[in-house]
Amino acid sequence: MKKIEIKKGTKQIDPHQYEGRLDIEELIIADTVEVIGEAAFYGCSNLKKIIWGKHVHTIGMQAFSYCDSLKTLYLPNSIEHIQSHAFAFCPGLVFVEFEDNSKVYVTSRAFSDCTRLTCVILPDGLKSIYHFGRCPKLEDIFIPGTVTHIGHKAFSEIAATQIDLPDSIKKIDHQAFYNSKLTSVVVPDSVLTIEDSAFGFCSDLRSVEIGKSVVYIGRRAFKDCPVLSEVTFKSTIIGSIGTSIFKGCKNLKRINVPACAMDTYKRLLPKYLHRKLVGF
Repeated sequence: MKKIEIKKGTKQIDPHQYEGRLDIEELIIADTVEVIGEAAFYGCSNLKKIIWGKHVHTIGMQAFSYCDSLKTLYLPNSIEHIQSHAFAFCPGLVFVEFEDNSKVYVTSRAFSDCTRLTCVILPDGLKSIYHFGRCPKLEDIFIPGTVTHIGHKAFSEIAATQIDLPDSIKKIDHQAFYNSKLTSVVVPDSVLTIEDSAFGFCSDLRSVEIGKSVVYIGRRAFKDCPVLSEVTFKSTIIGSIGTSIFKGCKNLKRINVPACAMDTYKRLLPKYLHRKLVGF
């Protein structure tokens, strides 16, 4: 069997129902299907194509994990919840595109460890991103202007050298870009908090600009970025900077801060960094 068609009238594909089936190359999901259960197609390593029904709203945990032959995904706007590891460990997956969708919620690590994934187009309407860590070839990412939260390890260990962060973002969570290939970062003026190790171990990161609304930066936020040479803080309302923020940044030469907030930055940053402070 190369093609499997889920019968009309079926509302749920049961957990583990087709797990490990190596004979499935094409999946056609009936319009009546609403839920794809946990690990329903886990390990279907020859599955190449999915034709989605019009009413699928939930894709269960590990539903399509280890589907080695999947190359492209076009996810319809009927989907409301993609659960943990739903498409993780799909080594052939190259391209993912969502239709615009204000209802969709994608759980942590839904697309993690997709080692050939290069391009992702996220849907207008999405609020939080958690799910593309350890995708070492991911270079092109479209983040819509509805996203307010870049979550834990959302883009850790990815290949992108630049990412355009929209002005809607309020929070960059811990390890969000940890060990990525970013060369420069512009944190939008909308961002309020940058959590622990958000940009830690970014070995190619050379410059950082931090927006004017940031009030909190966590510990080790830029730790061990060895070629980081210049940082600009625009915020005059910053209240807390965590310890070891620039530890291991051996090439850091200049920290630009608003002249009117120089005393604040001297209070928040360790003394060894004070000689690098330049007011503007």
